[in-house]
Amino acid sequence: MEKTIVDLDKEPEVEKPIFIEGLAGIGHIGRNTVSYIADQTDAEQIGEIKSHHFPPHTVINDDATVKTIKNKIYQLQRDNADDLILLEGNAQASTPEGHHEVAQKVMQLANDLDSKKILTIGGYGTGEVVEKPDVFGATTTEEVKEDHEDLEIVFDNDVGQIVGISGLLIGRAKENEVDGICLLGETPGFLLSDSKSTEKVLQTMEKILDLDLDYSELEDKVEESQDVLKKLQNLKKKQKPDDGQNQDGDLGYIG
Repeated sequence: MEKTIVDLDKEPEVEKPIFIEGLAGIGHIGRNTVSYIADQTDAEQIGEIKSHHFPPHTVINDDATVKTIKNKIYQLQRDNADDLILLEGNAQASTPEGHHEVAQKVMQLANDLDSKKILTIGGYGTGEVVEKPDVFGATTTEEVKEDHEDLEIVFDNDVGQIVGISGLLIGRAKENEVDGICLLGETPGFLLSDSKSTEKVLQTMEKILDLDLDYSELEDKVEESQDVLKKLQNLKKKQKPDDGQNQDGDLGYIG
């Protein structure tokens, strides 16, 4: 039995789409960004990815019903802009083997759809609170980098490596000679869901994809997350210098 299955409910109707991936990870920036775009654009869900490599649990909904771990695939057909395929979900693989297998399946799907570009989204945890988070970037070629240099993406960064499917998929795009870019929202790393960083990445995505998004649904969440960060920042200032904690530690990137 296959461990990872791409299950499509219908044949995709997109033409040379941009393939966009955003799964659960640090600050849930990738998943929240792609989910928000899918909701705002009324993208059509056309399938799912299921895998034995996903974490061994189910998710309990507010009404006490459960849902299994899976990634959702959406399509968006557009007349005056590139068609889109969106991949979002509540989990990534639990093992190195699983990460590679899922990334291979996703890349195969992107190739089957003749995707013109791969765009992956995640978060980069710095361990520091910032009022105006940056969007860090990495690309498959210098040409792709030059095409995006006017979008306030910070390519001169110290990220170093991209862990998880966002990194593996952009790497496979390079090997397959498909244009690709990875966007990483700057985040402290200790917020379960970083709405402020998600908003910043969404603003960048708007420009790349020629979207027109309504941010009203994010406003309250952004305000709440900023309040939490301010409280944490105040607590950090009160810490003693010799309390044994690494004040300058870099959390690194996950997912």
